Amino acid sequence: KRSMKVIATGFLCLVVVGLPANLTVLLLFCHLRSSRGRLPPNDFILSNLAAVNVVVLLCRGIPQTLVAVGLKHFINDWGCKVVIFAYRMGRAMSICVTALLGCYQSVSVAPSTSHWTILKRWLPAHLPHAIIIFYILNVFICHGAVFYPLAPPINGSIPEYTLNLEFCIVVFPGLEVYMVHGVAYTVRDVAFVGVMVLAAVYMLLVLYRHRQQVKGLQGASQASTGASQAVLLLVCTYVALFGLENMLWGYTLSVSRVLPAVSDVRVFFPCFLQKRNVLIIHLCILCVLHYYIIIISLQKTN
Repeated sequence: KRSMKVIATGFLCLVVVGLPANLTVLLLFCHLRSSRGRLPPNDFILSNLAAVNVVVLLCRGIPQTLVAVGLKHFINDWGCKVVIFAYRMGRAMSICVTALLGCYQSVSVAPSTSHWTILKRWLPAHLPHAIIIFYILNVFICHGAVFYPLAPPINGSIPEYTLNLEFCIVVFPGLEVYMVHGVAYTVRDVAFVGVMVLAAVYMLLVLYRHRQQVKGLQGASQASTGASQAVLLLVCTYVALFGLENMLWGYTLSVSRVLPAVSDVRVFFPCFLQKRNVLIIHLCILCVLHYYIIIISLQKTN
């Protein structure tokens, strides 16, 4: 009972803090979109990130909180299919969109050589296309979430190769399907987090070179240091939490029956990152990077 109270408190805090924060950011971007007619590329990516975070909160945070406070059997089979598929898509898109944001930021701070200039002009117009491609990719990877989720049985018996989410269960037809879906999720996560790390490493290299060029200039060195620290914070947090989640996911794939507590822990930490910190960290990075780029431009002009 005590552990259930701790879990309930944790998920409740995620919902109470994360849902208003992401909705506020999303509504702000909607207002900017309606008043300006279009959003700048960074704002467009962040608005999509806020939207998918809201989906994850609604589809996983709230049901998990209700289960933790003692409610059971409040979703039927079709409701489970909708909720689990929406959660899978939202979580996957959160990782993909974050990686896209890192790539766009690395292109933005890249030197204005001929190749980078072409990419800087080409990329902003094709950001919506990238988002659409990510949706198509993740629908293909997450299609099993449409077929396998069911409402939990009243008698509490859980078959083999089943993910027990407590408010729903995901019953895979056999070991092969169980493993294929698990490996597909892992490969996708590792690939996009890897892209995020590479983009961050490139940004750090660019910021380091700029810092060497502007040594002694007032404000520029501090801005460069702040930007570097923000990038490192984001990447280290992502790698640590999603690394922990994928380790637990690997354990999940190695057993035929998974304890609900393992699923709760596996979901909680990445949710904590997505719902509470990601947008704040990204907005801080953007502010520092923009300030830094302005300083560099002014110094070069002078």
